[in-house]
Amino acid sequence: MRIQTVPIEQAEGHLLVHNAVDGEGRKVVAKGTRLGPSHVAVLRQVGLTAVDVAVLEPDDVHEDEAARLLAEAVATAHVEVTRSAGGRVNLHTTVRGVLHVDAGRLLAFNELPGITLATRPPHTVVGPERGESRVATLKIIPYAVPKRVLDEAIRLAPGLIEVRPLPARRVALLITGDPAAHARLRRQFEPPTRARVERVGSELATVEAVPFDEGAIAAAVQRLLASHDMLIVAGQTSVMDEHDVIPRALRAAGATFELHGAPVEPGNLLALAYAPGKPILCAPGCARSPAHNVVDMVLPRLLAGERLGRREIAALGLGGLL
Repeated sequence: MRIQTVPIEQAEGHLLVHNAVDGEGRKVVAKGTRLGPSHVAVLRQVGLTAVDVAVLEPDDVHEDEAARLLAEAVATAHVEVTRSAGGRVNLHTTVRGVLHVDAGRLLAFNELPGITLATRPPHTVVGPERGESRVATLKIIPYAVPKRVLDEAIRLAPGLIEVRPLPARRVALLITGDPAAHARLRRQFEPPTRARVERVGSELATVEAVPFDEGAIAAAVQRLLASHDMLIVAGQTSVMDEHDVIPRALRAAGATFELHGAPVEPGNLLALAYAPGKPILCAPGCARSPAHNVVDMVLPRLLAGERLGRREIAALGLGGLL
């Protein structure tokens, strides 16, 4: 694509680079318009004798066509695209889910000249509700891009973004601590936990309290996992070590203790374990608060079926000071 100034008589068929205005500053022909005879007549009427136009090369692809092709290549299941206008296409989710972005591929995509894709932050909960449906916007910067650049972008596009649906799950909350403190602990942990679970479309089906005893916790874990999809453990004290009472109880119940500690504040004392096919989240004390904390970062991903290990939790350190 070349930008050049041409006499008004030679402008027809090319793209107008800048808005054309009349003597009062009102726009009469918009930038990006492919000039036809009627547009040229208007430009003459406002006194223009020459204009800046974009002249496309034979292998150039117009911004709207390039945006459409790229958006269709980026879109995956549960993602739909809007009509291209001005070289821009928005991508919207059709389901409630967790947005996943291939950060490395996105970087390579955006390094290509003239092509940009902006996404919502990775692992954001998105949905078709008003204000939450748009997951990305794609914009072609110039009026056209070379086909070779477009082809490379299309090669990078598949799998770049994905929305993993959030199915309705049955979640149990197990509170541990001195029996004299059970009522208080339930008042502290149940309301914010219920709000977090329901916000992502699941149900806090059961809340149970047991003494801070390895055998009692292990028995409750086995019982609750038999009829629920996920277990959240919270209580009088957070897990302080991977050999603490709660991790020992989880192992006794047949679970695999995955990790203890997260580079997130608030929420450093997070712990995770897994029973066959079912996650167990050991919530730190900050789970008492409705304020954004580590539980909000990991709960939706676990409910969407993602198995988080040490690497995934370590990655939360970038932006983990909440």
